[in-house]
Amino acid sequence: MEVTKLASQIPIFPLFIAVSLVVGWFIPGFYTWTDSDQSRPSPLLWKVPMWSAIASAAFCLVLPWLPITTKSSIDTSRPKMRFSLRLLLAITTAIAVATALLTKFPLFTSGVICAGAYAYFIASCVRNPQHRMASAALLACMILPYAWVVSYKELDRILPAFALMISGMPAFVPAALIGQLFGQNMRDTTWLTFLLTAMELTIGVLMIRLGPKRTIAYLLLVMQISVLGSLAFHMLCLA
Repeated sequence: MEVTKLASQIPIFPLFIAVSLVVGWFIPGFYTWTDSDQSRPSPLLWKVPMWSAIASAAFCLVLPWLPITTKSSIDTSRPKMRFSLRLLLAITTAIAVATALLTKFPLFTSGVICAGAYAYFIASCVRNPQHRMASAALLACMILPYAWVVSYKELDRILPAFALMISGMPAFVPAALIGQLFGQNMRDTTWLTFLLTAMELTIGVLMIRLGPKRTIAYLLLVMQISVLGSLAFHMLCLA
């Protein structure tokens, strides 16, 4: 009982916010510490993130047995979702329309979808005050790993591109990998970053409603993806 009480008093979500900010701020310092350059990346440059991912996976394996609870572990105010034929038809129609629009206007459509995901995120925070700290941690894990950009010496050079891509930056690495898989240039996958970020944000809102343990596991995943994206973006800025 004492362990459970102690675990419930640990500010888990503020810790995620703080760690995201600290890690993001020291991305350039980490790159310098590994003694890497564009022609000769250090093995540590990717070994440290890999070790971090392994440690996060190991933590997630034992997470179900940890005495982590919060006051908002169970969302009793949310009605159970019921799937009807009308709802399934509406979802199918929306997916078909979105797919057609993505084919013709990928950047515009994905931008609208991403904006809708952020609007859904804000609406969820307004409707569920008990989830606001977890939601703030989700947004922090997505955005704050790019905190080093604020102190970048050549910010004026990358600011136009960064201002355009900031909403989709959390999915920078997955979009680049998928683009390479289909033979697309990285510059042509901006629409994909918006789309994947929208999915990441929407799934995060749903995970928060499922309880703190699932939220913690998802936040670890989101932070890992954003940190890798931040590191890759830093390397591109130095190129």
